[in-house]
Amino acid sequence: MASYPGKGSGANAVGTGQALFPASEKNQRQGDRVLLTLPIRVSADGKKGGSDFLEEGQTVDVSRHGATVALERELFAGQIVKIQRVGVDKEAMARVVSRIAERSRGYLFGLALLDASVNLWEIVFPVAADGEKAVLRALLRCIACGRLEVSYLNEFETDLFLHHHCISRICAQCGGWTTWTRPYGHTLPELNVPDEANGLHPRPRHLLAPGTHNLRSHDRIQVEAVGCVRHSALGNEVVLVKDLARGGLSFFSTSIYPEGSHVEMAVPYTSKAPNIYAPARIISSRKCADRDLLEYGVAYVL
Repeated sequence: MASYPGKGSGANAVGTGQALFPASEKNQRQGDRVLLTLPIRVSADGKKGGSDFLEEGQTVDVSRHGATVALERELFAGQIVKIQRVGVDKEAMARVVSRIAERSRGYLFGLALLDASVNLWEIVFPVAADGEKAVLRALLRCIACGRLEVSYLNEFETDLFLHHHCISRICAQCGGWTTWTRPYGHTLPELNVPDEANGLHPRPRHLLAPGTHNLRSHDRIQVEAVGCVRHSALGNEVVLVKDLARGGLSFFSTSIYPEGSHVEMAVPYTSKAPNIYAPARIISSRKCADRDLLEYGVAYVL
């Protein structure tokens, strides 16, 4: 049974400084999804019993293997379609995996690329095994050549990036060390941006609390970073992240997330650039004595 703030072993784990991120909760995701809006055209030729169509739409998130797309037209599982990037000379064949959701204006579908070697999104996705030692995942852009890359940062790189908002890395396209930043200006799907008017969590007033600074301590990095929590029932909430580790993180919130509940976390988070959300689970919670806040421990999961 899930325990709540101030009750059970979860609250004690945070309060006594025990490990928030057990080894069994290491992030073992097979791929990363980048929330990114790109205009696309989806079409089919009707050779296998379907009908010819050409539909305008957009991506909601993209990955090495496919995308979630928003269309007004209904598709069916197993259907083979062509995806064309609008304004970009790139296209690829894909299979409809499933209909994810129905919206007021159309549907969300999961599509899998038939040839994953085609870089349809012009984003470099590293091999999943490369992320075993990653503390932070972010979509970064080389300011010299514009290369977009899902980047896995270790403890030292994460500390530098969160403090300076940029980092020096080797760019395979430039052939040397360059400066990398978040790709500000790329569009985001509106349905994933926290908005008080849409009934989602308001932006918390406790962000950027004074008196904290970066301190590296063993396997955890103590930070003051902005993150976003996505919960199926509670919606989206922008939160203050306290520390980061390979297996998870902790954050402050005024909302109640039952221990054991599944969420998705984006750290760092900004509404002005694409974000990477990682599936995670709430594993501990406690009430902060000096604030009207709860502190949650989170472990990444498959």
